[in-house]
Amino acid sequence: MHGETVSVRHARVYPCGVPARFHITDVPGHPPAIRKAGDPGAIAREVAALELLADRDWTPALVGHGSGWMVSRRLPGEPRPVATATPSELRRLGALLRELHEVRRAAAGGLWWWPAPAGTLAGYRRARAEDAERMLAGGPDAGLARGAVAAAEAAGEDEGPDPFRLLHGDLVESNVVWGPAGPALVDWEFSRMGDPAEDLAYLAETNALGAPGLGALLDGYDLAGMAERLEGWRALVAADAGAWYLAEGLVDEGARMLARARSVPASGAARRPG
Repeated sequence: MHGETVSVRHARVYPCGVPARFHITDVPGHPPAIRKAGDPGAIAREVAALELLADRDWTPALVGHGSGWMVSRRLPGEPRPVATATPSELRRLGALLRELHEVRRAAAGGLWWWPAPAGTLAGYRRARAEDAERMLAGGPDAGLARGAVAAAEAAGEDEGPDPFRLLHGDLVESNVVWGPAGPALVDWEFSRMGDPAEDLAYLAETNALGAPGLGALLDGYDLAGMAERLEGWRALVAADAGAWYLAEGLVDEGARMLARARSVPASGAARRPG
């Protein structure tokens, strides 16, 4: 993300059929900044997230924006494999994510291409599974995402009031920047109201985070019951990520994620890793 000029190699096509391609350039100055241009809807979502989180030091400061473009401050540090982070670093990342998820609460949530927001976490999970199934249709893994939801529902979950929280939505390795002050998050175009357990599970699965690392992350997050909720999402987010990779022509990555989805215990529940 911090090179002179970067173009996304593969256009990402959302289930609603909208492609997103970003062009990112460095903006010289003190402090340095980054200009990001591309799909206006994606840019608008990222701008809205950065405005909401303007007082946090773990997000880039927004400098300016317009239709299809934005400029933000460049964060110190660089992304690196999350699985190589120390337990202390992962605990700090867990605490950061807990803070993020407490910024905003809602009684409904979902993604922008859905015909209507989901009013329950069960409905939200089913809609996320249908996103994945549309991309897996006709292939050997069709039905994998629906099966993951069925396993999670069998385990049960107490939603409580206002179960939806603000999510980052795309916690892949390249979107976690490790700097002198600790971890920070960039690229907020997938931010939405959703289930915090999904954010944590996506981070764990796409970054192949092992049990000790996941245990440290959950220690930092420090919320009773989150380990069990996360387990209910693991197969689904892995299937969804695998479907995305295949849709973008990244066959090896897609196969890796789908293998992870198939490897999650069918019960959808497990004891806290550690």
